[in-house]
Amino acid sequence: MKLKLVDKEIQTGDVKSFVFEPDIPVEWAAGQFMVYRLDHENPDIRGKQRFFTISSAPFEKHIVITTHIQKDKSSTFKKSLDSLKIGDFIEAKGPDGDFILEDPNKNYVFIAGGIGITPFHSIIADLAHKSLPINITLFYANKTEEFPFKEEFEKIREQNTSFKVHYVVSPKHIDENLIKENVADLQKKIFYVSGPEKMVEDLTEMIKGIGIKEENIKQDFFPGYDPI
Repeated sequence: MKLKLVDKEIQTGDVKSFVFEPDIPVEWAAGQFMVYRLDHENPDIRGKQRFFTISSAPFEKHIVITTHIQKDKSSTFKKSLDSLKIGDFIEAKGPDGDFILEDPNKNYVFIAGGIGITPFHSIIADLAHKSLPINITLFYANKTEEFPFKEEFEKIREQNTSFKVHYVVSPKHIDENLIKENVADLQKKIFYVSGPEKMVEDLTEMIKGIGIKEENIKQDFFPGYDPI
């Protein structure tokens, strides 16, 4: 399918959202991703394709990519994405992925590192729109105090007492003590972990170490990012 760029939004600092209108109707489950192709000159070793979570919720209809754009460090793909003009097109395949919430009546712990917040934003916004239970404790780690989507999360939290958010700014980290202090009945929770690959691996081992069964842990890796 083709996606037409209809808007660009600065979330915080170097985090931007690119809002696309698909040329055909697209249905997806909150938390899924798509594969995007952007033809550009002299692509680097990572090529012309990327996997990005759809950071928007399904009710919004538009496909949104939210990512870091750093002029000096970004890949040729991201630089080309950032240089797109309103009305330009890219290609996409999907959606795909099982990092989704199947039963909102269960209790969840979401752990996000940096831009790993994107699937959680889609899921939480979708639950709020549908007036479904948000039985979620979110631990959100970031390198700075500028957290993408924080304002939206705060509005949702005001209206949903079962939705709790803990913001963690580097050099502090999400660790066993933080989780134990803020989550009761750990064994009854389902854990979702999303962020840089090394962070996800380390946190998954920590979660297993506090007695959470592997079948109650879901992971979503974001390659190419440093741990938070």
